[in-house]
Amino acid sequence: MNRRTALTACAVAVCVAAGGAVGYTTTAGRGTDGTGTTRAELPVQAYLLTYQQREDLNSAYERLVERCMRERGAPIQPLVHVRPPLKDFLERRYGLTDLEQAERYGYGLPPSREAAPAPAPPELTDAQRLVYEGTPGGEQPQGCVGRAVEQLGDAARVRETPVAMELQRKSWDASAKDPRVVAATARWSSCMNALGYHASSPVDTSDRKAADLAAERAQAASEVRCNRSSGVVREWFAVEAAYQDEMIERNKDALSAERSAAQRVVDRARAVLDG
Repeated sequence: MNRRTALTACAVAVCVAAGGAVGYTTTAGRGTDGTGTTRAELPVQAYLLTYQQREDLNSAYERLVERCMRERGAPIQPLVHVRPPLKDFLERRYGLTDLEQAERYGYGLPPSREAAPAPAPPELTDAQRLVYEGTPGGEQPQGCVGRAVEQLGDAARVRETPVAMELQRKSWDASAKDPRVVAATARWSSCMNALGYHASSPVDTSDRKAADLAAERAQAASEVRCNRSSGVVREWFAVEAAYQDEMIERNKDALSAERSAAQRVVDRARAVLDG
């Protein structure tokens, strides 16, 4: 059941995974397929980088580091960053929604999307490390890592869009406590109880127990069916979207400036990849 806990926590926190040597991150996209609603996006998406944009940033960073190392006579093996299993921001934000997937994999994901282990740091000789990290006060004070970040114009790490990321965390916390969501969660819990499962919330994994994979599949499928019949996902999405609208209005200038700065970094990354 650990994999289920990790995946749900990942969805709630806006699944991020470290990539590259300076912590480039990849954030998922958004949607509500399989919930009885039309595909939709939370308002904060307008201010967050997409999954593909973050992939581009990671790839451009890696390319710049590798190019720099070659140019300085210390070539290294290609860098590889972690790609998170959840590409859809809402895929498990409010619990399980894909019935077919639940029936086949329980709380897990298809094998092709299971989380991959973090790649090991590049193995460097002492000479390579000096080039990679730089030598403060030496002939090359700036290493290839720092140079790549500088070339992308991301020394301030604007790619992380901290204002928008904090907003989406706060909106989730606020919506989880909203009476409308609490009521929908209670309906979901009653549905699960009627099916023989004792679970308090579609996103609380502490009370999930399954004897084997067959039992896990049955329980996961029951969660999806109860998500649909209780309307908890539709309700939660609508409530959180409303909270986000209010938060965005209060922080619009900061969000817009942050997004513009991040977009400039993305544009430089695309230029590197297209060059």
